[in-house]
Amino acid sequence: MKKFLCLLTLALAAALVSGRAFAADEKTVTGKSACAHCSGTISGDCTLMLTSADGTKWVLTGDSDSYKAAMKARGEGKKMTATLAGDVATKKGADGKEYKEAKVSDVKIEA
Repeated sequence: MKKFLCLLTLALAAALVSGRAFAADEKTVTGKSACAHCSGTISGDCTLMLTSADGTKWVLTGDSDSYKAAMKARGEGKKMTATLAGDVATKKGADGKEYKEAKVSDVKIEA
């Protein structure tokens, strides 16, 4: 029993040190890119927006290099996949329709 508890403690410590404490699979969203401000979804600054296959609009924020590259390409209507890095909030846009807002850690631009 002591060996089991020792191994369990060691495994938990290793997971915490690696920063991945038994997290579930990373959540992603895939969709066609656009500018959230220019499309009339939000009234603030230009921000990356993806429209998923089911029509959900995702307004995404971030500061990674991949996010910055996606911001440059957002107006081209490219398919992108973003890895969510925070909680998802549902909000009402400037156009009166609901959208989801989240922070992202990575954005991949698909060919």
